Amino acid sequence: MSGSGLSRIHILGAGAVGLLFAAHLRQAGHPITLLLRTQAAVDRFERQGCRISVVNDWMRANPARSRLLAPGEPIAPCAVDDIQAETPAGTHAAIGKLILATKAQDTLRAFADVRSRLDAQSTVVMLQNGMGAFEAIQRELYAHAAAPAFIVGTNAHGCLRRASDEFSTHHTAMGTCRLALRPAVAGSAPPDSALELLTALGALPLDVAVVNWSDLQPLLLLKLAANAIINPATALAGCHNRSMHPLKHTDGHAGIQGFVVLACAEIAAIYARAHPHLHAELSAQAIEEYVAHIIDVTAQNRSSMLQDVAGGRPTEVEWINGYLVRLGQQHGVPTPVNAALYGLVKLKESTARE
Repeated sequence: MSGSGLSRIHILGAGAVGLLFAAHLRQAGHPITLLLRTQAAVDRFERQGCRISVVNDWMRANPARSRLLAPGEPIAPCAVDDIQAETPAGTHAAIGKLILATKAQDTLRAFADVRSRLDAQSTVVMLQNGMGAFEAIQRELYAHAAAPAFIVGTNAHGCLRRASDEFSTHHTAMGTCRLALRPAVAGSAPPDSALELLTALGALPLDVAVVNWSDLQPLLLLKLAANAIINPATALAGCHNRSMHPLKHTDGHAGIQGFVVLACAEIAAIYARAHPHLHAELSAQAIEEYVAHIIDVTAQNRSSMLQDVAGGRPTEVEWINGYLVRLGQQHGVPTPVNAALYGLVKLKESTARE
């Protein structure tokens, strides 16, 4: 896997998603540097051989691939090596291409640590759940300075990282990834690094497609809706995503079915005021169908919010349900469902850390 002729890609956020993209990009020959929080993490990575592993658990749910596995046969991890690692402040070397795969609640702080290594010719890919991280970076760090190009993505691949294996990710559900170049405030042409990074990501075997920003926006809002329903409910109930499926319940306003219907109607009402030009694409029915689809393809998953609560870590609820509550307030739309979910998850966070 020679990196000859290809410029280095830095990845900030070595969680399940960051490791998935790092491994596939390295497999394609791109030089990769992981930006890890501490020197101790860098040392651990180097001691285990500068290697990332991906376990393709999604193969068990794929009819064609599962026939290649004997009953109970473990799936061998796919390992890639020759990956570099450093801390964000470990060097002052410029970063031309950055994939930002941190949790939403960590994004601004983490990005601030590498801001000095980026310039107007750099490109940043953002792969966060929720909404508002891009706006926070622009507001806090680039209000009076030239910003790099930003590519925003929505990732629907299911993956998780187990605490026992720090640099391995389990690819649990094959999904899609959609990317769009965020329009520049000044309308300037994007740097060469943006096209190069979009080309590199578009060539990965992860169903990656590059779309216009106007086409990505409804996809981001649909994913936000799904996260706002599935993540807090599973975190509070302590259940896998499959327990959320509305088709398991026949009484239209009882149990989980009633909750999903009410939540979808509330989010659709917020979107109708905040994004009236997307009303047809973001109707309550469209949101319900999308949520059911995500539950189907991630049925065996434990949501990231559930994993965070179980691990006693802060969740992304501020950027998901909190964002929807604030958006509803801005447009005069009541948000009792999202406000309740937000408050309960915040309570769960505080009690989990006691």
